[in-house]
Amino acid sequence: QANVGEKSDAETVENSSISRFEVELEFIQCLSSPEYLHYLAQQRYFEDPTFLSYLQYLTYWKQPKYAKFLLYPHCLYMLDALLTNKEFRNELLMESFRDFVHQQQFNHWQHFRRDPLS
Repeated sequence: QANVGEKSDAETVENSSISRFEVELEFIQCLSSPEYLHYLAQQRYFEDPTFLSYLQYLTYWKQPKYAKFLLYPHCLYMLDALLTNKEFRNELLMESFRDFVHQQQFNHWQHFRRDPLS
């Protein structure tokens, strides 16, 4: 029996699940930032098989029941590019490529229309 003020095992699991969800939500959305991707490349994260496995794990965010929580869905595109394109990962080391990706992202957002008929 738990003492007063102590959390039960069920409460701990529930709270850690919420925390994990929030941490993974925040992290995956960071992948929409070319600046952050450049930082990860500089720190050689993309050369670490464990990190690449973690990125693979995060593909569950593509499922609609999770994707609906994303404020920056462009992160899913970046996630796919990171997982499938080694050249993309390598190019992120260069500031000029980081800036290029940022400009392309800006152009997309500037001209993207939710209603294609408007």
